[in-house]
Amino acid sequence: MTAFISPVLAAGLMDLRPGLTFWTAVTFLLLLFVLGRFAWGPIIRMLDERERTIREAIEQAKKERTEAEHMLAEQTAALSAAQREAAALAQKSRQDVEALRAELTERARKEADELVAASRRQIEEEKSKAIAELKAEVADLAIAAAERLITSSLDEKAQRALVEDYIAKLPAGRAA
Repeated sequence: MTAFISPVLAAGLMDLRPGLTFWTAVTFLLLLFVLGRFAWGPIIRMLDERERTIREAIEQAKKERTEAEHMLAEQTAALSAAQREAAALAQKSRQDVEALRAELTERARKEADELVAASRRQIEEEKSKAIAELKAEVADLAIAAAERLITSSLDEKAQRALVEDYIAKLPAGRAA
């Protein structure tokens, strides 16, 4: 069986056969022409379109990222402004409360002072009335006592004038 080997099988891989080489080259060139004519253009266009789509997607993503960063910065600034405004409002409220407290304290102090002053005036008036009443009663008592003691010709009017004159000459601390 080793003696019978076909001529095709007997040829080596490296043997050069002009007919096979010619048809292989023709087939290769025909394949290149068909691919160039019908496949390479659409493949290149498809690859270019895919590249353009990817580039647009990347640019869109960059634009969206920039916009998101801008919106984040705006939100951060707005949040900071809101915090500052809240702090300012709280400070103003504290100041308003303190001012109101001071005003109410001052008003209460004034009212208390006015009440004390009015009470003192009323006490002074009552004291003056009491002193006047006491003087009048002392005068009446003195007149009654003098009437009993003195049996002279002085009438009541002269006696009253005499007692009132005497009381008026008394020192103020003693009369009270």
